[in-house]
Amino acid sequence: MAGKVSVIIPTYNRVDLIAETLDSLLAQTRMPDEIIVVDDGSTDGTGEVVQRYAEHLTYLRKENGGKASALNLAMEKITGDYLWICDDDDLLEPDVCERLAGALDADPDLGFAAGRHEDFIVDPQTGEQVIKAPGYWRPSEPDEIFPDLLDGCHIFQPGLIVRRSVYEELGGFNPVLTRAQDYEMLLRIARNYRGKLFAERVYLHREHAGARGSATERFSTEESNAKWIKFHRMIFEALLADMNDEELLPTRVWAQPEIAAVKARVALLKRARVHGRHVMWPEALDALHQAAALHIDTPLTELEKDLVLGATAYSFGCAPLYEDPEFRRRALALKSVGPIGRELAGLLGRSLQWRLKDATRQGQLGLAAQLASFIAKTRF
Repeated sequence: MAGKVSVIIPTYNRVDLIAETLDSLLAQTRMPDEIIVVDDGSTDGTGEVVQRYAEHLTYLRKENGGKASALNLAMEKITGDYLWICDDDDLLEPDVCERLAGALDADPDLGFAAGRHEDFIVDPQTGEQVIKAPGYWRPSEPDEIFPDLLDGCHIFQPGLIVRRSVYEELGGFNPVLTRAQDYEMLLRIARNYRGKLFAERVYLHREHAGARGSATERFSTEESNAKWIKFHRMIFEALLADMNDEELLPTRVWAQPEIAAVKARVALLKRARVHGRHVMWPEALDALHQAAALHIDTPLTELEKDLVLGATAYSFGCAPLYEDPEFRRRALALKSVGPIGRELAGLLGRSLQWRLKDATRQGQLGLAAQLASFIAKTRF
């Protein structure tokens, strides 16, 4: 039996974009049963645009309080079995609802279903869409979704439909987070419920220079990296402190004899990877030093090498591992913690080779020299 699908679109000052999103929503091959647009106190005429679609949706307006508060308000109003949260500036493929809600219809044990997205910009000269691959994507199997999400967010709300009962069980969105509130919720969902991820593209994620945040904490695209780092630290400090090692990787990975034999070291290196990817280098370096100091003489496995090589892969516009003198000192100090420490330091250096090539190609000679010096010192 097909479940009823409720859609929530939180919006704030998107007068120029929200109509395109609504048009793509109303072009679905399986129409949602309920659409609620929550206007978080827009001052630019967004409400007037939404009212043109009044026959298709319910329009709620509230005093500005941020995306989390808008979502929590609407979640109290929905009546459907499944919840699909859409952003107010993205474009949905026509079969998103049919594909994702259909997966939940077919498998009552699934808590959520999701699909791949691609990014796009609008060329200011031609007005044409320029589509590109997402910055981070993993074709996760069900048992890989949560471990892959620890590395970065590859599932976004417009490509995600969740059983309403899941949200009821987990509680609302965290209103303290004015950025990454959807990522924090997704981590809760994937940690506690089985999901299915489709490799097919289900929506286009718009990249644009518009401001983000609530009216009291508005910030530009240029300022958003600092916000990401701040809120990711809040999320992952609490999450990783609460997690046991078995949650860091799929059960079948832990079951491999060569991994089981070095489980404590693997767990520390996975934690280092997660911390590093979220620009939490004090914690990442702590974990690397702990891993190097373990009384495990077994050489690093290929999985362990991959974990370290991926630790410096982040997309927040900064690279404090080699920019901060204390972090450089601690990374190089790994070489004094035995053969495993030397290998870990070398892997950190190898992981930055592509940044060196990129800096050289872009003519950033000072950065290139800094990187080359750091990489050379990590070799053993």
